[in-house]
Amino acid sequence: MKFVLLGIIAVFLTACNKKPETLSYKIISTRPHDPESYTQGLEFLGNRLFESSGGYGNSNVREADPLTGKVIRKRPMAKNIFAEGITILNNEMFVLSWKENIVNVLEPDTFKFIRSHNYKGEGWGLTNDGKQLIMSNGSSSIQFIDPKDFSIKRSIEVTRSGNPVMQINELELIDGQIFANIYQTGEVIRISPESGKVSGTLDLSALRTQLPRPNKADVLNGIARDPATGNLLVTGKLWPTMFEIKISGK
Repeated sequence: MKFVLLGIIAVFLTACNKKPETLSYKIISTRPHDPESYTQGLEFLGNRLFESSGGYGNSNVREADPLTGKVIRKRPMAKNIFAEGITILNNEMFVLSWKENIVNVLEPDTFKFIRSHNYKGEGWGLTNDGKQLIMSNGSSSIQFIDPKDFSIKRSIEVTRSGNPVMQINELELIDGQIFANIYQTGEVIRISPESGKVSGTLDLSALRTQLPRPNKADVLNGIARDPATGNLLVTGKLWPTMFEIKISGK
């Protein structure tokens, strides 16, 4: 029995410490992006591209042309709100705030205010699985939230080889897996929504070196999957460029 238990423990530890798959990418196209946008969230709705831009006194949400980056329309947020991640579910746009403990719900076609909800802790990234909202708060925790009242239904702790992963930021659900940008890095990780384990890593740090100069570019942030092509559109805070990339495993 002792050897059986040791074997089970060994298998468990091996599974926990399994090294994530290294993902690679190919740049398909480069597109203009508003270099004044402090990108927080990036989201496709059909062929339309929505974005949130942060900063106290100048936070806003906007719709932009996904090919030219031209801002079609935008709505400023309250001056005391630092806008964070966004997602669109059931024709409602949810806009997180950083430290203000409030999510504003807008009508995506007009940006008309619908309602708001309060939550505890910080708001960072936001996506959805078609039924629930999925939110990050800068820690290793990801929460699954009821869109009707913003109540937390469950949460997962994100781990890589058994160790917690902190500063999880912008989120995007792709083929049932959560892709997340790690704040202040050029890394995107792929997370199981069931276990929280990191199953893949994608190093996008080289993209920043390909930006035209001069620029005021800050960190990588912003992941959106184009439903028409399956490719990702990624950018960063104050980046003058968006990159369309196709990812694959190694």
